[in-house]
Amino acid sequence: MELIEKTIGQYLEEEARNKENHMAIEENAWSCTYAQLNQIAETLAFEMESLDIKRGRHVGIWSENSAAWVFVFLALMKRGAIPVLLNTCYKVEEIRKVLDYSDVEILYYGTGYKDCVYADMIADLHKKLPRIRYFISMNKMNDRAWIENHELGSCSSFSAMRELVNPGDTACIIFTSGTTSMPKGVMLSHYSIVNNARAVAMAMHWNATDKMCITVPLFHCFGITAGIVACLVSGMCMHIIPYFHTLHVWEAIENNHCSVLNGVPSMFLALIRKQEHKSRKGKDLKSGIIAGSAVTSLEYKEICSRFSSMHLQPAYGQTESAPCISIADWEDSIENKATSEGEVLEHIQIRINSLDYEENGQSGVCGEIQVRGYNVMQGYYKKPEENKKVFTEDGWLKTGDIGYLDECGRLRITGRLKEMIIRAGENIAPQEIEEVIRLFDGVDGVKVIGIPAEVLQEEIVACIVAKQGYPISKEALQAFVRSRLADYKVPAHVLQFTELPMNASGKIDIKQLKKLVQERICMGKK
Repeated sequence: MELIEKTIGQYLEEEARNKENHMAIEENAWSCTYAQLNQIAETLAFEMESLDIKRGRHVGIWSENSAAWVFVFLALMKRGAIPVLLNTCYKVEEIRKVLDYSDVEILYYGTGYKDCVYADMIADLHKKLPRIRYFISMNKMNDRAWIENHELGSCSSFSAMRELVNPGDTACIIFTSGTTSMPKGVMLSHYSIVNNARAVAMAMHWNATDKMCITVPLFHCFGITAGIVACLVSGMCMHIIPYFHTLHVWEAIENNHCSVLNGVPSMFLALIRKQEHKSRKGKDLKSGIIAGSAVTSLEYKEICSRFSSMHLQPAYGQTESAPCISIADWEDSIENKATSEGEVLEHIQIRINSLDYEENGQSGVCGEIQVRGYNVMQGYYKKPEENKKVFTEDGWLKTGDIGYLDECGRLRITGRLKEMIIRAGENIAPQEIEEVIRLFDGVDGVKVIGIPAEVLQEEIVACIVAKQGYPISKEALQAFVRSRLADYKVPAHVLQFTELPMNASGKIDIKQLKKLVQERICMGKK
């Protein structure tokens, strides 16, 4: 694959010319072609002139997944403005901090997310954020009359603004998950996103005959690069679901014949494990990416056995790398896919910075994964000190993930540096303990964390979700782990939960989990 110099807006215009009558978006009973989508985005971009939305202007999008979200995003791409993509779960104080930090001047907002009603928060934000000149509800964009009016809009004088947008410009600001600290705004260029989307679409064999069920959040890089933009570059239709809900996803697969489904492991596991959906098979699914958090070999095989005709490809990446770094080979065996994150994409380099200071890049040597290539972010917005920390002196991005390259060149992830537990001077990878605990009878879910300890630096805590009807004995679990791992890796605490706290992207919320654990341990001491 050759790297190309195109903007996201240019790709939309090409699809509108080449596949003008091909379906671009489905949402509920409504749909539009690529020609219609381009016209709606073009008309909306022209209207943004009255709001002084221009190249480089920061504009927030705060809404669950919707066609309106895509309209606003693509219109901003055409104007060269910078969408700031906001987590749907934010409460008032969280959104205030993020909007203030990211210098947003105009905010497009939706109805809300689950029990959060955004309109109720806007009045408060008006007072606290005088920098924001306009708060614009996106609800009108769901109205058929609004859509039809924008399909017929005329904006021939808009071409001059469009020509100012360059592939090297910042396309959007996407926030890291913020599970351990204040989220950082990752700046990604059109060049990075477009080429990474092309690489992903090529690896996944996606084309115009496919239809993608987009249920991952659009405020995450997974939803942008491997979602909206991957659909643009491959010409496929996007079927949009507001947020992940097992019933709605199954209906999209069976009733709307979606052939592509991307998601984090917890999404796929929810689809196959809920009793009310046991009879569903998903025969129309052909492919999808599973990424975003760790999945065990047994869990991956369990998912694949349910979706037997699907190429479910494990991939590795992060927001800072636009996001994809590696992906499984299309023809690789299930066994290899279950135990690795695939091969590094073309035009991307990785090196392993050994934790034991052995030779970097040597096969089998475990260390921090570092990345260099077209896909790497421009940097964190207004975070010069953080940028110094995350890049090496010779320009490599430090991912914070630990892993190694096997003898066949496949990348294998073993943990996170930030999650590494240090107990009495020993470095302990939580993932190693989690893999053992998952083998214990009755365990449905587990997360291992470290909490501060006066003498030993940190103590190990196993947070367990038990299967229904299976009591978990702390002593039995500890003995089970002790029989398989060194004594210093045995959890000091075993706490049971009905469910683990999750963030909007389907990952375990480590910050919230640690808070809950420490509260319970403190109560126990009293």
